[in-house]
Amino acid sequence: MLIPLSHPVDIHGFHHEATRLLGQQVAPHTVQWTAAPACCPDAEPLLETANASIRNRAARAIIPQSFVRMSELVVLHRDPLRFDVLYRSLWRLVYEPELRHDFGDADLARLRQMAQSVRRDVQKMKSRMEFIPVQLKGNAVDACWYEPTHFIAELVGGWLARQDGRGAWVLLTPDRSLHWDGAQLMAAPGLAPEQQPRALSRDQWMALLENLPWF
Repeated sequence: MLIPLSHPVDIHGFHHEATRLLGQQVAPHTVQWTAAPACCPDAEPLLETANASIRNRAARAIIPQSFVRMSELVVLHRDPLRFDVLYRSLWRLVYEPELRHDFGDADLARLRQMAQSVRRDVQKMKSRMEFIPVQLKGNAVDACWYEPTHFIAELVGGWLARQDGRGAWVLLTPDRSLHWDGAQLMAAPGLAPEQQPRALSRDQWMALLENLPWF
């Protein structure tokens, strides 16, 4: 059974489908998860969404909330099998309740490792991003290029937008381009390999930014 998700970090879609499959008692070995490539219109608001949740009542009574929170990090990992391991673990937590106390289980250990890898990548990105000030059409904008290991651009972009005192900025990554104008966080497609800046001059940065949909 092929289960498509709308994008690589579709945690809400995953939890919705996982809840449905659990309710229908669909075994993990019969399920193949696929995620569409990351895409979005030329520019769209990036809205904060509620945390994902397991809606199946029986599953919710068995699955620890800590596992649900961990799954929100795991989907940001680039491992192509992350959704398969998550659903297999959810299934086993429902049908093998004692699993929640087994800290040596291979599937759960793998998920913890993926979640920890994402946490490290987030902290590294937060500490290593370097913004340069540029003037675009008379407006001051801080610009940054960063290539994260995992799909964390939107997570870090949301954190940046919540920082007090930070003015307008643009964050460019291979997965997403993000722009904060001081009031609203906007997203656009990431940069293609031939567009990705490495050691651009300030003038080259300005030429690149002027081609983005926000300017």
